[in-house]
Amino acid sequence: MKETPTSASKGESFLLDRRRRLSRSLLWKLQRKYFERQGIEVWRQGAVPQYITSNPFTANAYARVVFGFLRDCHAAASTDDNREFPPLDFSQPVYVVELGAGSGRLACHFLKVFTGILSRSALNAVPVCYVMTDFAQSTVNYWREHPSLHPFVEAGQLDFALFDAEQPGDLSLLQSGNTLSSETVKNPLVVIANYFFDSIPQDSFTIDSGQLYENLVTLSSPQFEPNPNDPELLGRIEISYALNPVTSDYYDEPDLNRILRSYQERLTDTTILFPITALRCIRHFIELSGERLLLLSGDKGYVRENSLLNLEAPWMNIHGSVSMLVNYHALAQYVLNRGDQVLQTSHQHTKLNVSAFLLGKHPSDYVETCQAFHEAIGRGGPDDFFVLKKGIENHYGDLTLEQLLAWLRLSGWDADILLDSVPALLDKAKSAPDSLKQELYCAIQQVWEMYYPIGEKRDLAFHLGTLLQVMAFYTQALDYYDHSLRSYGPNLSTFYNMGSCHYHLGQLEAALGCINQALEVDPAFEDARMMRVKIQSEIGI
Repeated sequence: MKETPTSASKGESFLLDRRRRLSRSLLWKLQRKYFERQGIEVWRQGAVPQYITSNPFTANAYARVVFGFLRDCHAAASTDDNREFPPLDFSQPVYVVELGAGSGRLACHFLKVFTGILSRSALNAVPVCYVMTDFAQSTVNYWREHPSLHPFVEAGQLDFALFDAEQPGDLSLLQSGNTLSSETVKNPLVVIANYFFDSIPQDSFTIDSGQLYENLVTLSSPQFEPNPNDPELLGRIEISYALNPVTSDYYDEPDLNRILRSYQERLTDTTILFPITALRCIRHFIELSGERLLLLSGDKGYVRENSLLNLEAPWMNIHGSVSMLVNYHALAQYVLNRGDQVLQTSHQHTKLNVSAFLLGKHPSDYVETCQAFHEAIGRGGPDDFFVLKKGIENHYGDLTLEQLLAWLRLSGWDADILLDSVPALLDKAKSAPDSLKQELYCAIQQVWEMYYPIGEKRDLAFHLGTLLQVMAFYTQALDYYDHSLRSYGPNLSTFYNMGSCHYHLGQLEAALGCINQALEVDPAFEDARMMRVKIQSEIGI
């Protein structure tokens, strides 16, 4: 067998795992331990990326596709021959299940957008419940305690469940106590998998002159590892592959071997990833849904067959956790081989591929879902938005206040975009006409309403307060400074700014109290010392 190293080894290496099928590698055990140990910190500290799949724009696009699916499901009841697609059962919710819901940000944004769309529509009587899932109990516990999610829980629009893609089973909902199984699910199902399939076990194969090889993985470390199960060693791990000849009857499942066989027949001199866990997960939810399923998935990966040509050793990104590209072509082939539908953009994605998979026979072939996907994803979707954002964000200073406000509206009131543009907004807001100041004030409220905090370093409430203060909205600024203190604790700048707001409102005693608190943090802060003297003289102290 031939060895193919994926990272250079220097000196002696210590063996951790030898010649295993990639999907059974120690990598995935370390991955699980990493997420179990770190919990929400992986997103709070930015170790695992989330913005591109969790921003308000993406949530809005997904909400519109899911609403199109709901319209199709509702309309199916009016057709004459409807044995394969029975009408909605209004006594039970239509469930939207998010796999690996991460920080919870996408779920919160989605619910805020979708519930608004639903309430303004003729389908406002259709019950819909979003279900956030993860395999790590600590992450699920964090969601259940998050105040931004409580209103949706209380309204019966949100529930939680433990779910393990490596051992898919029924979902036991933690709030309602209901169980989602093939016997209990009576309505069509929506599954969202964002940055999920890239982080669960895959297999890898090489095709060379018509011969199929499995890529067996060997893991080693440049140092002795006393605890080979410590997820910290992911940052030191060295990976190599050995080629072992196999046949396309590799799996026990004929439907998976059919895809593998087509690759062996059609491709040559390339190495492919085979999303074995994702495929089995999809099969599980097809069965759970009674073959009435919408799967929406956003990730980086291969979409078209020509993108699978001339590939070398599998790309692997280790950023605290492990992620690999997703072979969306294989997922699509699985769905198409069943006679079902795949929705993808006609153009090549740059950063994020979003695909939709429609399983089950619908009397109108899911015409509303297809139209919604075309409008929300195909014609300017999350990938296009992210590419545009990266191009604009270094030029906020060149934009007018009207243009910055337009960009915030188009983004869906994105807190990250507002934070990035704060210097430009401060520069333009002070001298803006009152009408634009009022527009910015309304924008600030919208951004705050959409915001889902996870304890990041950047203090949104403080920056919103500074924007309001520079526009002389002093009372409103104080509200945001109060939020900042509750979330981030005592801060010199916050106390000083609060003192200034109270001063401009003529509330001299309150102003003096805030300035004194600022000086407790830093007795040498000259601006606060000068303001205290000024306030004391006006009070007559």
